[in-house]
Amino acid sequence: MTFPTDYVALLEKLAVAFTYYEDEAGRAPLLVGGAATAILTAGAFMSGDFDVVAGNDEAFAHAMELAGFKADARPGRLQGGYYHPDFPEYGIELVSGPAFDGRSDRGRVLKPVFRGEHSLTLPAIEDLIADRLGQHAVASPSDDSRLRQAQMLLAMAKSIDLPYLERRVAEEGGDFGLLDLSVLTR
Repeated sequence: MTFPTDYVALLEKLAVAFTYYEDEAGRAPLLVGGAATAILTAGAFMSGDFDVVAGNDEAFAHAMELAGFKADARPGRLQGGYYHPDFPEYGIELVSGPAFDGRSDRGRVLKPVFRGEHSLTLPAIEDLIADRLGQHAVASPSDDSRLRQAQMLLAMAKSIDLPYLERRVAEEGGDFGLLDLSVLTR
């Protein structure tokens, strides 16, 4: 899969905002949920919603402003979110509380670089798989999209810490038995 050109351009702008935030707050924000899944599945599962965990709301608002984002007050949009005027179809939302209720290991995060020194911070693949399985557990029985996301994330992973993954899946309320672990031996 390939990403739409505007999606990549927005990720680059968001990476700039992440750099500003980290410079001001001393810690990088974390891109979670569907957008993180989109990146780690190389665009196989796209999301126009970008959920971000950052501990300092004021520093995040300032970083977003410096990177050209606007507070989203448009009709029909979630108040408190952000958008970039060049890419109004995408929305960025600041998620409250610690990532994964504080259960993830922050030392495992991934930092893909976008053009130069700017990078996004993504959860460890195990945390994202666990999140997707936890979301699947509470989704409509007819919606298997998050299960398929978890399975693809597992298949695309270069390496997996199985004990950590199993613990995280249990913590997120997912079913570890739904994963096809045979993809790890290929």
